[in-house]
Amino acid sequence: MQKNRRTTSGAHRALLTRTTTTALLAATSHFAAPHAHADFVYGLNASGSKGIYRINTATGGVTLVASTPSLTASGAGGNGLSFDVSTNAFYYIRRVGTTNYFMKNQLTGSGPGASFLETTLGALTGNQQILSGTFYNGSYWAIPNGASNTILRCTPVGSTFTHTTLATAFPFGAGFGDIASTASGITYASSTGSSPFTSGFRRFDLNALGTTPTQLSIGTAGYQLAFGNTGLFGAQGSNIFSINTTTGAAVFTASVMTPGIGFNDLASIPAPGVLPLLAVAGLIGRRRR
Repeated sequence: MQKNRRTTSGAHRALLTRTTTTALLAATSHFAAPHAHADFVYGLNASGSKGIYRINTATGGVTLVASTPSLTASGAGGNGLSFDVSTNAFYYIRRVGTTNYFMKNQLTGSGPGASFLETTLGALTGNQQILSGTFYNGSYWAIPNGASNTILRCTPVGSTFTHTTLATAFPFGAGFGDIASTASGITYASSTGSSPFTSGFRRFDLNALGTTPTQLSIGTAGYQLAFGNTGLFGAQGSNIFSINTTTGAAVFTASVMTPGIGFNDLASIPAPGVLPLLAVAGLIGRRRR
């Protein structure tokens, strides 16, 4: 009889374990791909239905995450989107005339009342156009178009930021496209130019800026880039592609069919296991079809 009681208790524990596991998987399924081929990245739409969207790379479905009121001003353009999961903040560049403003759009509050608040951290020095951006190691990184072997590092500090220009071995005169980095600083760049030297898909390390980037492809040029949980993705307008980080080959996955939605830039979704507050708050559940 004692043995039977122990067996029954074990069965109950097994059932509880299975039930708990199922519940946890259901609770976290919102943060992972719902099936083998689905993934998500963020995108900045600076024209038409302006805002930051969550993009399903398999279906082209989009969800409004944050509004960008500063981009509705006459003559304002937005680009260089990135996301810092540690502070639940998007960063991007707002350009008015020849001035680049460093923008922050951060989740404030908690629960159903949480919302994003856009602020201007200040103006960058120099007037070169910035069409790329990534967030790594506490800083926002961007390569000015046409710059001579330089990269910008902007570190948010409260309501302002520090700004440093660093030397790189990147080709002179390249135009972007975009850049996207891994958690270790390995960065992929898609650039355009008048020669194979400036145009194509490259890999470099933000921790070794003096090392010449490795060219992986000439053809994958001018894409917006971001990492999802399953790999690297690119966008050209409203078309989404999966990009091979070894060869640079781009494979079409979906097209965003919502009128007025086309992406100036992409930003990476946090890696698996990271549950950002913006997802917990349910903000990415506002579906635009």
